[in-house]
Amino acid sequence: MTSIRQSVKRLLGLEVEGGSGGEPEPASAYRFYWTKQARDWTVGRRRAVRDKVQELVNREDFEPTTYERRYRVEGLDELAHAGASLQALLTVLEGFEQFGAEAEEET
Repeated sequence: MTSIRQSVKRLLGLEVEGGSGGEPEPASAYRFYWTKQARDWTVGRRRAVRDKVQELVNREDFEPTTYERRYRVEGLDELAHAGASLQALLTVLEGFEQFGAEAEEET
């Protein structure tokens, strides 16, 4: 039997069928983390990091590892990051770029 809470979560898209319902998928968690980080960066830093991450993601030997931290990005930090994390970062930075362009068009 399904509880009302589970039904509402499913209707709102907050719970994936067959999922644990308690933890977000790694890609969502990575996007959330990077959004919190990048919102405090300057536009210049966002663009510079986006370019470096794009270059890395486009390499033939790039693998979107979920948890294995293989990749370092110049200008980001001194830590190694998982491939899936960097893909999420790229998505976030492209979103900031698109949002900034749309905001400029409106003014």
